[in-house]
Amino acid sequence: MTDTWTIGSLLQWTEKFFAGKGIDTPRLDAEILLAFVLGKERIYLYAHYDEPLMAAELAAYKEKIKLRAERCSVAHILGVKPFMGHDFIVSGDVLIPRPETELLVETVIAAAPQDAPLHVLDMGTGSGAVILSVLAYFTHAAGTGVDISPAALAVARQNGENLGIDRVTWCESDVYENLTVGEHYDWILSNPPYLTADDMNHLEPEVRRDPQTALFGGDDGLDIYRRIAAGAALYLKTGGKCALEVGAGQAPDVADIFTNTGEFGLAAVRRDYGGIERVVLLEKKG
Repeated sequence: MTDTWTIGSLLQWTEKFFAGKGIDTPRLDAEILLAFVLGKERIYLYAHYDEPLMAAELAAYKEKIKLRAERCSVAHILGVKPFMGHDFIVSGDVLIPRPETELLVETVIAAAPQDAPLHVLDMGTGSGAVILSVLAYFTHAAGTGVDISPAALAVARQNGENLGIDRVTWCESDVYENLTVGEHYDWILSNPPYLTADDMNHLEPEVRRDPQTALFGGDDGLDIYRRIAAGAALYLKTGGKCALEVGAGQAPDVADIFTNTGEFGLAAVRRDYGGIERVVLLEKKG
């Protein structure tokens, strides 16, 4: 880098630098990081292409370029990730929310009126992005976010406070272990760890920074689905629904795991924008 940089020249240099490091979205990442450093929206960059950077701004940007070149994700660098129109605090203690996981929230939105007084259980809540997004939309709903990690729950709790949502209880639990039997929910939602042993050997560098416990689902990736299915009927009302995110090709097996309990019928399988069967929706039988 030279001593004098404009917004435009810096973005061009960074795009080429990131591309050379194998980063998939070099221009987008450059813009997001620079906009963050400047405290501006990305559109500002295009309206001020010739604006020079101050020395302090350039130094702060260089630090973020270095981290991204080391394949630290943009979300980890900034400590925040947008999801369903809200900004969520993230850290190395939680899985970074993915765009495809928004389909879990959209599945609930499509099935119930906005004023429905839903009672929702989010199994493996992580950052709290799923349950907090549901409760933000359904203003009469309440729920419980469960995670085995106290560090993850601390992040989720902070996100709830930031969004001003107090209709949620955070519970440290290994699946149902510390939940109250007999407390019935309208929905059980989960984006559980579903990567297989082989998947874990081929992770992108950025994903390797996520907690392994939020990624690895056993040799076939289905261990946690089996555990959720084994107890789900005890915590769902009759007619209650269970919506689960799944990995590519896992939808038939996950559906079978639940329907083979005799307690559930398959209601739908929803595809993400890439055409992958991403959410399995099941309904508790009467």
